[in-house]
Amino acid sequence: MALSTSQRASYSRDHHSKIPFLTEPRHLAGPGDPRHVTHALLAAGWSVTSAPGDPRTVLAGPAQARHRLVLDPLSTSYWQIESADWSWCASFGRMVPAEIVAGFTDRLIAGTPHGGIGPWARMEEAGWVVERRPDGTAEACSSGPHQIRADLAKVYDDNPEQTAWRIEALPEYGGAPVWRMWISGAIPEHLLDGLAEQLVTTAPVVRGMYDPESHGARQEPSGLAPEEAVEAHFARVDAFDRRARPHRRTRPAVSLPAPTAPSAPASVSLR
Repeated sequence: MALSTSQRASYSRDHHSKIPFLTEPRHLAGPGDPRHVTHALLAAGWSVTSAPGDPRTVLAGPAQARHRLVLDPLSTSYWQIESADWSWCASFGRMVPAEIVAGFTDRLIAGTPHGGIGPWARMEEAGWVVERRPDGTAEACSSGPHQIRADLAKVYDDNPEQTAWRIEALPEYGGAPVWRMWISGAIPEHLLDGLAEQLVTTAPVVRGMYDPESHGARQEPSGLAPEEAVEAHFARVDAFDRRARPHRRTRPAVSLPAPTAPSAPASVSLR
């Protein structure tokens, strides 16, 4: 479904007074606006299925691929994504930037692999230290003072086929991770490739000036006016909408029998 007028107006209203600043490194830029993810999903045909009044936002994919995303402000797993067949699941902490989450969900929207090189190769190309083990597990760590650590390990020692990813952003001077993500099950590699692409890139993200949710990230003026940043968001969303239109037009319609109207008493006028 395309974004409604009210959804567009709400986003524009929330960002009209935010001065856009380039913020880096991106993995420490703070969560950003979750609508970077959810607006793209809605434009690609996903729908909101959460009940009115539910503090969570629940989105479900189109009928042919009913993947499910839960945005839960009350959980440490702020983002939760489950496959339609329950073969895999992914969770992302609240401080994971929306742009990094979108690396995963954008590939989910695309639906089919498109020749990615794979997560480990992306990390190696970016200069990360990668150790691959004979048993199929591996770990990697980025360079520099603000490191990201990725680990693919067995869930159970007696089941080598069942593995899970844990990826963490580490603070410069030790302590608890800034954020953590966990991905388990038979995860399609193209989804991990999209995630890794966003993890390794050095391109800054746009945040409001003095965004209090960043974690030691650096900011500099972007040169964009607030309305230009808003237009860039909707250009991204509208691109997903255009790609989804042919699928919406060719999706077979489901014909349901018309309900039978009850007979009205003779004394009641239906006009």
